[in-house]
Amino acid sequence: MAVAPKAIHAATASLDPRGQTVDHINALMKKMLGMAGCDHCGRLAFLRVDFLSDPPPDLAAGHVISFRTE
Repeated sequence: MAVAPKAIHAATASLDPRGQTVDHINALMKKMLGMAGCDHCGRLAFLRVDFLSDPPPDLAAGHVISFRTE
């Protein structure tokens, strides 16, 4: 019997960059894909990965931990 997909169409997660491991990211992806159905039928259509970068020194002095411009 096929498992009907749930009503979730998109999910976004903001991650704490401290202590991240590849295993942590893989487990998170599996969990998020499972939210769209089961662990085997979640179908990923779009994946965007944004990487954090160190802030300029003057902003780092003000306790900014990441900085991004577009």
